[in-house]
Amino acid sequence: MNNSTLEIPAADRSTSSARVSRPLVNPEELSQLKRELLQAEVRLAKARATVTGTEVDIKVLNARMKALTK
Repeated sequence: MNNSTLEIPAADRSTSSARVSRPLVNPEELSQLKRELLQAEVRLAKARATVTGTEVDIKVLNARMKALTK
């Protein structure tokens, strides 16, 4: 039988105390972060579209090359 108390790791204690003593949110900073997040999502969408377009180009060029080498 174990009569010792459970030890909570320091990392867990700091995490739980950080949640409780959270400072008030600055509305301007929150708006700026939302704007930056939206801009990053737009950049990601554009990059994905570019990758997709490039993959299609590669497939078309490979098909043309195979057709010419036959």
